[in-house]
Amino acid sequence: MITGIDINRVEASRLSKEIITNMRFNINFDDVKINNDNVEVAFTFVTSYEGGAESSPKNVGEIRIKGSITSKEDKKSIDEIADAWKNKKTLPLNFAENIINILNFECGARGTLLAYSIGFVAPLPLTRAKLQESK
Repeated sequence: MITGIDINRVEASRLSKEIITNMRFNINFDDVKINNDNVEVAFTFVTSYEGGAESSPKNVGEIRIKGSITSKEDKKSIDEIADAWKNKKTLPLNFAENIINILNFECGARGTLLAYSIGFVAPLPLTRAKLQESK
């Protein structure tokens, strides 16, 4: 269960007046810390804005939000999270999916003010993330 989100850094940059033709979203899990039944996941949420033709997009700018999200989990989940992070630097699918969807909403909402400030459209991912194990 998610218990908190802390934002500790925000950046917005516009490199060009090019018309925006595409947005790309990336969430990186930077670190995981476990303290008893609390899991803290440090993250970086980046929205990259592109312009120009799809075949040769130009970097128009980006919004970057860094912070951490905390969650209270049961013993079994804690063990799975710790094992996945230690061995693969990743998170179990069900836990990662929950974190990604919450961050899409939270960072999209918070990034809207940043986007407006530099003349970008809001960084709102339109669909809910659904993760699958790769084959």
